[in-house]
Amino acid sequence: MLWIAVTLPLLPLEAVRPLLLPGPLVGQLPDQPHGHPSEARTQPPGVPDAPDAQDSRCYALADHARVLIPDPDAFALGVHAGNTRAHALALAPGLVLLEPDPARETRAFEALALALLAYTPKVSFAPSHTLLLEVGSGLRLFGGVRALLAKVASTVADCGHTARIACAPTAWGAWTLAQARATRVSRRWRVLKETTLACVLDTLPVTLAPFAAQHDHALTQIGCASLGDLRRLPREGIARRFGDGVLTWLAQARGEAPDPRVSFSAPPSFRAELELQARVESAEALLFAARRLVMQLAGWLAAQHAALTAFELRLEHELASRHAPRTSSLTLAWAAPSRDAAHLLWLLREKLNQTELAAPVIGLALVASGVTEYAVPNDTLFPMPETSDASIAQLFERIGARLGEQNVLQLFVEDDHRPERAMAARAYRSSARRTAARKPRGQPQTQSKDAAASMQSVLDLPDMPLPSQPRPAWLLEKPLKLAVRDDRPVYRRPLKTLTRTERIETGWWDGEGVGRDYYVAADDQGRMFWLYRERIGGQWYLQGFFG
Repeated sequence: MLWIAVTLPLLPLEAVRPLLLPGPLVGQLPDQPHGHPSEARTQPPGVPDAPDAQDSRCYALADHARVLIPDPDAFALGVHAGNTRAHALALAPGLVLLEPDPARETRAFEALALALLAYTPKVSFAPSHTLLLEVGSGLRLFGGVRALLAKVASTVADCGHTARIACAPTAWGAWTLAQARATRVSRRWRVLKETTLACVLDTLPVTLAPFAAQHDHALTQIGCASLGDLRRLPREGIARRFGDGVLTWLAQARGEAPDPRVSFSAPPSFRAELELQARVESAEALLFAARRLVMQLAGWLAAQHAALTAFELRLEHELASRHAPRTSSLTLAWAAPSRDAAHLLWLLREKLNQTELAAPVIGLALVASGVTEYAVPNDTLFPMPETSDASIAQLFERIGARLGEQNVLQLFVEDDHRPERAMAARAYRSSARRTAARKPRGQPQTQSKDAAASMQSVLDLPDMPLPSQPRPAWLLEKPLKLAVRDDRPVYRRPLKTLTRTERIETGWWDGEGVGRDYYVAADDQGRMFWLYRERIGGQWYLQGFFG
């Protein structure tokens, strides 16, 4: 068993800080538990310079008296957790003090949990804004511990959060290592064996334990500096002074006692919203914010064992123009069901590149539609032709997203004897049933006619075999009317029929009935044609060419 702990030390600030302003909360944390050093600012593509960037504004979370968490720019100016509001404003004149919002903090925490369901269905909540992921059974699927940790870190960063990540064989062990990494009291954050975990936990400060705040004074009085010191005390004395919960926690952290947990459950349907606290005037820049919603969608699909063929991105506009709509939407649909976040983001990027916003956007909502059951592809020793269907479908989807779906066509065989209607070109859909070319049902009976026999007069033809296929692949868009000379059809040269009559008489029910006698014909140079003679009137027409 292996657990990954994702601790979000800056979540209260990240939940209320404006989203699309420069300087996302990523990077290194400082030595203090509630601050972090200066970082390079990054501006999302397509977002104009905001007044915040021009005024060199920075942000910090504060209560009525003191600063709780500064952002990277405020920390670089000397603002630290615990500073009074007046002192912080003196150090950073452009500082914006934000108030905690527990509701938004909870929504952000649950949104990240939903995104992390892409890696395991067992995601649970823990104190200190920590998510615990049980990933022991999925290591091979994601390429091992290192690869999985990198994927988890990438997802957390895409969702706009700073995280301290650790892994251990137990849930509380991973939690403790993540807290130690966030406070920089230990550099050991990845432990894979229980014996190693026990040794590492003994060296960590006892102040990292979840009960430390409640018994801090008592632990100091009895000289407990580390978890190892606490574990070596008499069990009866610990239970009498601190309660049985301390011993239970120590046993669960070391893997000596079971630790049942309630997993986070994904909602039955998906709808995610995101409020943009900076107006966005470019459709391309919306991808920076929509990425968070797509990551949540990918986690929800994994939890539901489902895939998607369409979703709707709803835009809430700023009413800066009298005639601007309040809301608008972008609907994306594709052929093959998918739940790959990278593929969905690529399609959304292409759609946004072709979209002109009616008004600046201040809010997003993503609604899943076209949800289908996800079919896991089977691995085989030798690749089969059908294993490439998914990649081909994604190729056509990308071409359609770039050129427009109406410009990617697919040929379909129709159940109609008339050659000009036996095949149709429609917009590509991989889910459409591909019917193999076959002889139409109710093929008219082949007959011989006296009129055809009378035309078989002497005409020198080269010794060439008949075409292997009864019908050519090259059909004229409209049959060509032929002249007749000496009872022979003429197309540049006189033609001689080589086959018996193939009669097609159909279409009477739709008002476009036909009665035709078809032949394979050739000229004296060996070129072969497919032509027919109307039963009524006897006029000859050229329908197609054989290669």
